[in-house]
Amino acid sequence: MKLIINGEEKNLECEKISDLLNSLNLKMDTVAIELNKNIVHRQNFNNTILKNDDKLEIVTIVGGG
Repeated sequence: MKLIINGEEKNLECEKISDLLNSLNLKMDTVAIELNKNIVHRQNFNNTILKNDDKLEIVTIVGGG
């Protein structure tokens, strides 16, 4: 399936956002996700189904001091 992630086209076989994060080696508790210009709450990562041509913005949260 074709997904646009942070402006880059990628071909990935992911059914849900949680599958996508696993394939990208990202932890669910360290990212914020926008799907087609809508924020997806973390508790919905496991049940949000992705479709061909979806556009995602993934921001990684980095701690520091």
